Amino acid sequence: MFAGDLIQPHHNNVAIAFEDNKLYSHEVLDGLANRFANHFRAIGLDAGDRVSFLMGNDPLLVAGYIGAFRAGFIANPLNNRLTPAELAYILGHAGSHVIVVGREFAALIEQTMPLLSTHPHVLVLGADLPPAYARSDERDVLASADTFVLQPPLDDEDGALLIYTSGTTGDPKGVMLSHRNVVRAVEYVRRGFRIGPSDRTLCVMPLFHTNGLMFSTLPFLSAGATVILRRRFSATRLWAQCRDERADSFSASPTILALLLEHEATAPPSSEIALKYIKVASAPTSVELARRFEARFGEGLLLETFGLTETTAITTMNPLEGPRKFGSIGKALPPQEVRIVDDTGRCVPAGETGEIEVRGETVMKGYYRDPDNTQKTFRDGWLCTGDLARMDEDGYVVMVGRAKEMIVRGGENISPLEVEAVVLRHPLVHEAAVVGLPDRIWGEIVGLFVVADPSIEAGDLIEHCGGALSTFKLPEVVHFVEELPRNAMGKVMRSRLAGLVNTSAPPTAEGRGA
Repeated sequence: MFAGDLIQPHHNNVAIAFEDNKLYSHEVLDGLANRFANHFRAIGLDAGDRVSFLMGNDPLLVAGYIGAFRAGFIANPLNNRLTPAELAYILGHAGSHVIVVGREFAALIEQTMPLLSTHPHVLVLGADLPPAYARSDERDVLASADTFVLQPPLDDEDGALLIYTSGTTGDPKGVMLSHRNVVRAVEYVRRGFRIGPSDRTLCVMPLFHTNGLMFSTLPFLSAGATVILRRRFSATRLWAQCRDERADSFSASPTILALLLEHEATAPPSSEIALKYIKVASAPTSVELARRFEARFGEGLLLETFGLTETTAITTMNPLEGPRKFGSIGKALPPQEVRIVDDTGRCVPAGETGEIEVRGETVMKGYYRDPDNTQKTFRDGWLCTGDLARMDEDGYVVMVGRAKEMIVRGGENISPLEVEAVVLRHPLVHEAAVVGLPDRIWGEIVGLFVVADPSIEAGDLIEHCGGALSTFKLPEVVHFVEELPRNAMGKVMRSRLAGLVNTSAPPTAEGRGA
């Protein structure tokens, strides 16, 4: 099986329930995918050519991805929140031959085009009057045949997806995922979550990321289930969407959980929430947030997982049935292998901190046009994730932080996640992020950035932390912000935080008019 075979026309259920009551059967979606495949072929693409997609969540985006897979082209999802310069870098590095653009991003791509040394073919979807630079539009796709025969045949090691990492440090890297990676990831997720034709999942995560595509979409469609697709997340409408569309699951980031708690007045009683689970990923979930969420919305709802773009989908998960541990990202999702190692690559004892390494058929082919970083990321067949964690006696993994984000104060290692977890226990704190700030004496000191109630002061937070943390781990600069800078997947962009403070100022003096 190849990635283009994940959608089959014979399933009887609705494949995608979109907004405005637009329903797409598996047969219709299959035909649309074939139309895209034929249109891409008519443009003159060769096997392995890159097709970039700059769109919001839309059934046509799903069909476009599948069409590219089927025709032997490589789908390149683009984060639609990037700037023209950022898009130009990715399009140039990927060597995109075609850009499929949703009408709401036509102006963005128009600003990007002058920055490109070569201009790809632009296909605009959804526009009543396509812009002058568009060389084809939705009418051309729909006029293409709805049956497709691939020639020459594919190999399961051929590229299927090229997804660029967020690039919080340096230029983004292109993660090359093969047909084997995609098919195996879908297979493992379906088995781990026991996805069947009767399932109805709500997808509010963006389809340019593996969370939305490789969990909330492809595994469900391949099982003949229904994806309730929404353009974006809404904290005030989500519960009504679950009720009205009879959703039995959805995927969320910790940020989404926090926003749902902020808008809990719009939610029904927990007795009326008929969900089997909420899969949580994209960033670590604090124990405090998880407990507050389940206390309000229902015990046993949250299923925390872990995965990387480099591992295609989910690598670890708390079991669907069996003990779940708050603060843990669960156990390895079989048959993938996970281990915790020291700097020399030797496994550390249970309970000790080391780097997560992953091995299995979901691990990427490598970074596109980047052999040096590819080589650095692999060790003896294992993918080095750069994530620090510890594993307990039962095989459950607890995240500690990113190796590059560890704060080293006077030779002492400090985990940002550990400090954040303590800060978030304060009832007046809504969000928190911790980074290392340069210091001429200690090398680095702990900098704390918080979104909190206006009544709280820096001294209150330091006193609160003092009851749970060693003195050297206490925040020495506290900065109050309206919001934390995040990327499109809700992850805090720590690299942007350090620039917000004047580290020469006295400790705790930052923010709130200081």
